[in-house]
Amino acid sequence: MSTTTTTATPPAPGWLNRIGGRLLARQPVAQAAAAPAVQQEAVQERPCPTLSILAGALCTPHGASAEELDAALAANKVDADLDRDLVDDDGLPVMSARCEQAGDAAVRDEIADWLDSYATPAPRFGDEGWRALVLGTTVLRQLADRAAGLLVADEGAPFRLQLALVLPDDWQVDQRQAASMWCRQLLAQSGWPAARIDVTEPAAPAPLIARMAQQAEKSAAPTATILLAFCSHVGQETVDCWSANGTLFTSFHPRGRIPGEGAAGLLLAPAADGAGIAHLSLEAEACDPTSASLKRLSPQPLNTLAGRLLQGAAITPAAIAMVVADSGADTRHALELMEFGGATTPHLDNASDIVRLGPACGTCGAVPFVAALALAAHAALEHDAPLLCVGNDMPDLRALALVRPAPKLEEAP
Repeated sequence: MSTTTTTATPPAPGWLNRIGGRLLARQPVAQAAAAPAVQQEAVQERPCPTLSILAGALCTPHGASAEELDAALAANKVDADLDRDLVDDDGLPVMSARCEQAGDAAVRDEIADWLDSYATPAPRFGDEGWRALVLGTTVLRQLADRAAGLLVADEGAPFRLQLALVLPDDWQVDQRQAASMWCRQLLAQSGWPAARIDVTEPAAPAPLIARMAQQAEKSAAPTATILLAFCSHVGQETVDCWSANGTLFTSFHPRGRIPGEGAAGLLLAPAADGAGIAHLSLEAEACDPTSASLKRLSPQPLNTLAGRLLQGAAITPAAIAMVVADSGADTRHALELMEFGGATTPHLDNASDIVRLGPACGTCGAVPFVAALALAAHAALEHDAPLLCVGNDMPDLRALALVRPAPKLEEAP
């Protein structure tokens, strides 16, 4: 399976330094003409903080690129399968979303050899940990190459690059440190100077994106970020744990978790015009985690976020071409998504225009949400229209992103 990357067309060197952030000042005015129903006074009071998605990459059980995953979703071929290598307490196979690329022995050996030489002491990763690292390596290499090719300042020196790693929740400190070291090494292999790399570990991608967009508005110095999430729960250890605590998906527990794995990433920068660039605006709101015990989840938080986003960008709901979500196996989240679509985008078809990535990825941390953003960027450029990306798989957070094509640069006369 190929591993192509959704990317922007390479602009001229120094592009980000010259025009980064320029669009933020005029984007609401430029789009208001196409959406006269939105009150201009309200838009001017609260414009949408915006970032550029310069490139996206992913590796999931049903696609190693946004194009492949989009095709699998369109063909309705993204369901989890019975995994005969993983069994429940009765010895019966369980459902999983297994990624073929996670078993790449050559990449695993490469990582292990490097960590044995440079990590002291070398961390111990179980099979699930190694699978996650292999998938993360595959995606980061693609994004690192794109960053090295795109983000060159006028004087020829690369920008300072932030690498935001969203790692599996259950990893220990030594495993996190080793992953950070290895990812730095991958960036160095792509030609990025070690002194210009910062590595952070955000707890979740949505609040990070919202904060980055706010900071980009206020900062005169352009920055770039690779946001990378990778995780694997495809292993007997996870199955045994989830079975013991009653959270494993079974025919008797349809709200349970399906073991999954994958990696997804975005190359983000301040908002700029250009062909092949997608704009990203995001709203996130904490919610009561006890709502996870409710039989029915209200779509009102998502409706509210959508109202703020669309008004801030001066875009009418009727302009939205598609909704992409990270919703997983829990039927309450699927129903919440459908009710949200019915209220906010009633012109969209529930079967073909509102898609969920959860079944395509299984349970694997933040990967489905970042993959949904990468897919939304690809689809927005393909449709040449704005999309909404829903994050409702976490019990304590609701996130909504508006992803749309950036205006094309006007050619000089």
